[in-house]
Order: sequence, then C-alpha cells, then structure tokens
Amino acid sequence: MEQVIAGYLRHVWEMSGWLYEGQHGFRPGYSCKSQVVMVCQDIADSLDEGFRTDAIIIDFSKAFDLVTHDRLLTKIAATGVDLLVVVWIKEFTLGRSHRVRVDGQLSEEVRVTS
Repeated sequence: MEQVIAGYLRHVWEMSGWLYEGQHGFRPGYSCKSQVVMVCQDIADSLDEGFRTDAIIIDFSKAFDLVTHDRLLTKIAATGVDLLVVVWIKEFTLGRSHRVRVDGQLSEEVRVTS
C-alpha cells in the first residue's frame, strides 16, 4: 500500500509541477548518485566558464523525524492531494515505531514522532 500511495503522490506532484526539476529524491530514475553527478557537473561548468562557485551543504537526513506529522499532513493537503489519502497517511503514522536490523542484530524500537 505504501508503494501505491507514494506512486499517487509522485503523480499528483509531477502533474501539478510541484516538484522542482532538480529534485532527485522521491522520483523514479533519480538518486543520491544522480544528484551528486548533477552538482559536480554544474560546478565543473561554472569553473570552465570562469565563474566563482560557493556551496552550502545541508544534511536533511533527519528532517522527517523532526517535523510534526500534523504540520507535514497540512503541507501535503495544500499540494492538492486527495483528502482521503491525507487521512490514510495520518492513520498510517499513528502509533508507529521502527527499528533497524544490521548484521542480524535488531536495534531498540523507536516511536515515530507525531
């Protein structure tokens, strides 16, 4: 079901032009690697043209864990997503926890923020 919802969100956001063309996460055919290649190419092109290049790099890896789900759901609803899908996502996040398996060892469960 998660894949169906993710596919629906991608479709709505692609059709509405909501996703920035340089967005590499959450899109088929794009990845962290394609993002790095694009950034490196942009820097190389700028240097070739004699432009000075500055870079600011921000790590958003924990962004989903830090934002309240109510705020996230409000933003998702504002992008034109069907409200029934927003309700489904809300119900999916209620009372959730996760843990990670590394080399056969499970981490302690951590409650997903709400």
